[in-house]
Amino acid sequence: MSRKISLGAGITLAAVTAAVTVSLTYVYAMNSFNDKMADINERQSMYAKLSEIDQKVRQDYVGVLDETKLSDAICAGYMAGIGDAQAQYLSAEKYQEYQSGSQGKSTGVGVLTVQDDDGNMEIIDVMPGSPAELSGLKKGDVIVSMDDKEIIRLTYGEALNRLNGAAGSVVKLGVLRPAEDEEEARTLSVSVTRAEYTHKSISSSVLYGNVGYLRISAFRENSAGQFEEALSALLQQNVAGLVIDLRNNSGGDMAAAAEILDRLLPACTTVSSKNKDGTVQAEYTSKANEIELPVAVLVNESSFGAAELFAADIQESQKGMVVGRNTPGYGRKIEVAPLSDGSAISFSVAEYLTLKGKSFDGTGVSVNIETSLSEEQMALLKRNDLAPEEDAQITAAIAALRSQGAAVQEEPGAASSEAPVSGEESETQE
Repeated sequence: MSRKISLGAGITLAAVTAAVTVSLTYVYAMNSFNDKMADINERQSMYAKLSEIDQKVRQDYVGVLDETKLSDAICAGYMAGIGDAQAQYLSAEKYQEYQSGSQGKSTGVGVLTVQDDDGNMEIIDVMPGSPAELSGLKKGDVIVSMDDKEIIRLTYGEALNRLNGAAGSVVKLGVLRPAEDEEEARTLSVSVTRAEYTHKSISSSVLYGNVGYLRISAFRENSAGQFEEALSALLQQNVAGLVIDLRNNSGGDMAAAAEILDRLLPACTTVSSKNKDGTVQAEYTSKANEIELPVAVLVNESSFGAAELFAADIQESQKGMVVGRNTPGYGRKIEVAPLSDGSAISFSVAEYLTLKGKSFDGTGVSVNIETSLSEEQMALLKRNDLAPEEDAQITAAIAALRSQGAAVQEEPGAASSEAPVSGEESETQE
C-alpha cells in the first residue's frame, strides 16, 4: 500500500535537505577559505621576512649591491627551495643559451672537454665546423689558461661558462699540445672568435662486419634528422642488427626521442604522462613503419630522462634488449616557463610513463643483461677513446643481438673492422 506525503511534510523535508546542503557547502567553503588564508598568511610571512632582510642589508651592508645579480639569486633560491631536484631558475642569458642548445645550436668555442688530473680542460672532441676547428684546436689539446687567467684558478663550471660568449667576441686560450711523433709537447696561444655552431649528437659505424652502431649523446630538436641520415647509411650496408648506445646520454628533448622511436617500434603510444591530478595523457605515438631489425640498447648510471624512456620502450615492446647498468630514474616531465623579463623557470609538472604505462621516476630502467666496465674503461668511454673490442658492454650487446637471431659476421674479441659512417659530439661542450 502506497503512502502519501502531506504537502507540509514535503516542504519540511525539502527545507531540511536544503539546510543540510547549505551547511555542507558552508563547511567545505570555510575549510577551503581557511586553507587559502593559511597559504596567504604563509606567503605574507615569507615576503615580510625577505623584506626585513632586504631592509637590513641595504641599511648596513658596506659593499655595493648588484641589483640584477641579487634578483637572479633570489629567484634561484626560490626554485632551489621547492624540493624539486630538477627545478632551476634560468637568467635571461642562460635561458637564451638553453633555447639555442635544445634546438641543436650554441654560441661559443665548440669543444667537448673533461677536467684532467691537474684541474685543466682536456679537449676530447672538437665540433665539426666550429670556431675551435677553424682555429686549429685538436682532440688531446689541454686548455691551461683563458684570457691569461689560469684554469686551475677557476672552478670547472666557471671555466666552461667562459668558453661561451657573444658571437664575434674573442677568447685567448693557452693550450698545451701533447708530443706528436718526434715533436715535444709545446704550449700554444690560440685566439678563437666565438660563433654559432651546430651540435652533432649522433655518430654511427659498422662493427664486426655487419652490426650497425649508433651512439646518441643527447636528444635535441635536430637529433631525429641526424638519426634518419645515419640509419639510412647503415641500412644501405645491409646490417644485421642495431646497437644503440645511450650511455652517458644526458636526456633532453622527449619529442626527439619519440620521433626516433617511431622508426623502431610498431604503431603504439610511445610516451604518456601522469599529471598532478592523476590524469594520464598520451604525449607521442608511433606509426606502423618500424624497421625489421633486432636492437640492443646500451645504458648506464648516466643515462637520463628521455634516454631511460627510450630504453624502456624498446624493452617493453620486445623490439630489443637493454644492456649495461640500471639507469638512475629521472622520469619527470619538466616544464620550462618563460618569465616577463626574458628569464625562465623549469620544474616538474608530471611523471612520464612508458609504452606499458609504467613510471620509471626514482626507480630507473632495469637492464636485461647487466655488464659493468672497469674504472679505466669508464674513463676511456667518457673520452670517446674506448675501442669496441675492449668494451665489455658492446660485447654483451652483440651477444644480445645474436640471441635475437642476428647473424653477426665477426666474433667480438678479435680486432673489429670498425667502419665509421658519421661523427658526433657528447654533451659537455662549449
